[in-house]
Amino acid sequence: MALFVLISAGSVWAQNTTDSLKQANPIIKADTVKKGEVESVVKKKKVRTPKDPNTAVFRSAVVPGLGQIYNKRYWKLPLVYGGFVALGYGISFNQKYYTEFLNEYIYKTDDDPNTGNPDYANVSEAQIIAAKDFYKRNRDLCIIGSVALYAAQVIDAYVDAELSNFDVSDDLSLKIGPSLNHSFAYRGMSTYSVGLSLKFTLKR
Repeated sequence: MALFVLISAGSVWAQNTTDSLKQANPIIKADTVKKGEVESVVKKKKVRTPKDPNTAVFRSAVVPGLGQIYNKRYWKLPLVYGGFVALGYGISFNQKYYTEFLNEYIYKTDDDPNTGNPDYANVSEAQIIAAKDFYKRNRDLCIIGSVALYAAQVIDAYVDAELSNFDVSDDLSLKIGPSLNHSFAYRGMSTYSVGLSLKFTLKR
């Protein structure tokens, strides 16, 4: 009799254990799926590494364009170097003709008929001065443009590095929708106006 009771108790315990395992398996599987989904989302989400603005400024100041490389904004390099090449060519071109007309002006005012370029023999002194000033002005503008471009790429590297510290991920959303504004006018009369509302949402 005692043996029968022990066998019956063992059977009940085994059945309960089997049922508990069957109930636990879906939970384990569900947790496994959830964990896999979370890991998949984390892997797909691109997170930009914050950059140090001081490092970006220093590199751009030493070598133009190096700050953009540090910020991984490679598409800006053709703009930076293309601008410097164009402005450098402008400086060289205008300097060449400024020097040429400056020398021609000196030749025309030295009272020596044997000096000067024969191509400008019929050009008046006033025209020579105007051409000289024209190329000098263009040369100076190109120099100013080069300095401005240098400063702009330094500032761009700094701003870009600063913006890398802000959250610009998909967790931020902007919703634009209509809004009805209620206000009170003269003598308590109600007035309504229609407008747009902007709502920023940070998902968690």
